[in-house]
Amino acid sequence: MNFAQFSANLPSDRTMRFTSVEQVEEFLAEAGVDQPMRQLGTGPLRASIAMLATPDAEFFSDRYNQRVALHLAAPPGSVGLLFPRTASGEFWVAGENIRNDRLVLFTHSSGVDIIGPALVGSEAITIPETRLREISETLFPAWEMPEDTAIVKGDTARLRVLRRAVANLVACADSTTINERSAALIAQIIGWMDDSMNQREPAVISRARTRVRVARSARDYIESRYSEAIRIEDLCLATHSSARTLQRCFREYFDTSISEYVKTVRLDSARRELVTAVRKETSVASVAMRHGCKHLGRFSVDFRRRFGKSPREMLAIRPGKK
Repeated sequence: MNFAQFSANLPSDRTMRFTSVEQVEEFLAEAGVDQPMRQLGTGPLRASIAMLATPDAEFFSDRYNQRVALHLAAPPGSVGLLFPRTASGEFWVAGENIRNDRLVLFTHSSGVDIIGPALVGSEAITIPETRLREISETLFPAWEMPEDTAIVKGDTARLRVLRRAVANLVACADSTTINERSAALIAQIIGWMDDSMNQREPAVISRARTRVRVARSARDYIESRYSEAIRIEDLCLATHSSARTLQRCFREYFDTSISEYVKTVRLDSARRELVTAVRKETSVASVAMRHGCKHLGRFSVDFRRRFGKSPREMLAIRPGKK
């Protein structure tokens, strides 16, 4: 399956297309969704996102051709519902491969860390918490919404029907029925969660768990100090863990090694500066050094492998800047 086939069910007239993770971040930020991202895969990024706003909620369908890492948080005062869509059978949430078989519920304060392989995407909904509680208390009074990010497992066949219904709603061209279909679909999803949670407890992602705490602390340390030398002993001190625990927790949670993640952050940060820089006022060497890439030859090789263009070519793409 190629990317065109994977994203074929998105509406052609209302789908936004992007070629960098920061373009995706900016688009979603306008919709109130906080989703900082890093490109993990090698080669040019392609992303497609379709969105539909209704009085009850906002609905999204997104597709990515490359492996990506992201932290997803709902708008303030809202709850997010995420239906994974993966061609490979891998979709990592907080270190657990949930494939296409589970629903993720997340809030603004908790958020969720996701690692998706090439050809990955989702159907997602953001809904004001007050509206979600209003519907649930009226139709399913026994259902209790988790207070933290949770992974809900239930009837897989019904879940996939619901995911398809979200995608169909996003693609719907009949504006006269959208509001009714939106309200009905949200009620069906809450009904599925109510049935699922009556059968088993959702896997609530607790921040107190060692793997979550250590991996997130290490990620935050790397993100704040990536331009400096990152030593394992510094990360151990920052996360209050041994080297073995640190490396194991990070790989299990983010599905990548610490060294590879450091490289990703440095390359991605350098690329973000290059594509917005004025060429005649910027040198590739100075950008590389500012972002912790001390070996310029290796930086150029890694950069081209990751993004499909050399640093110099990336610097030249800004319109009107020669």
